[in-house]
Order: sequence, then C-alpha cells, then structure tokens
Amino acid sequence: MTVDPVQIGSKVQALRKTKKLTQEQLAEAVGVSWRTISNLETGKVIPKLELVCALANYFDIGVGKLLNVRITKNKSVTRIRKENQVIQTICQLNDQLLAHIEEYIQLLKKDFE
Repeated sequence: MTVDPVQIGSKVQALRKTKKLTQEQLAEAVGVSWRTISNLETGKVIPKLELVCALANYFDIGVGKLLNVRITKNKSVTRIRKENQVIQTICQLNDQLLAHIEEYIQLLKKDFE
C-alpha cells in the first residue's frame, strides 16, 4: 500500500470542512497542535498511526477510507473489511495491551514462518 500524503491531507481537510471545524478545533479534538493539522492537510507530513486512528475515530470512518486505500485484486472485500476491523480495534487499545498483542503476534509469526 502506497500512502499519498497529499490525498490524506485533502481527505482530512474535506472532512473537517464538512463538520465546519477550524484546524484549531480539529487539533484539540484529536490531541495535536493546529500546525500538525495544517501540515497534514497540505501534504507535508505522513501522519503517525496514532493520529490516523484518532482522526478515523473522530470522523467515524474506517482507517482505510481515511487513507484512501483501494481494494486490490489480490485481496477480497471480506479480507479488507476484516483488516480494517482489526486496525480499528488496535487503535482503541491502551499502550500496555498493545505491547502484549505485539509480542503475541511476533510469537505467532515465528510459529508459522
């Protein structure tokens, strides 16, 4: 998956304007500075996962939709939906639980490689 910061920024800006929010208001809602939102909307930065999750949750959309992920021929719609559900679940975990899940995934990968 290729992440296009300009597309992500345009999407965030459009969502923000639909809700009639200023950059400052959105920044406060998702816990970042207005400059971060400005840089994101202009495509100057690729957002960190935490910000992507916060924005997706705030706008009540899937991470895939926020990132403009397109369905590819080698993945079924069901597979992509499941991946998005897992990502949304991960975004809601606290740091300690996330660390445990990461360790567990690494163990599973070793068993199946």
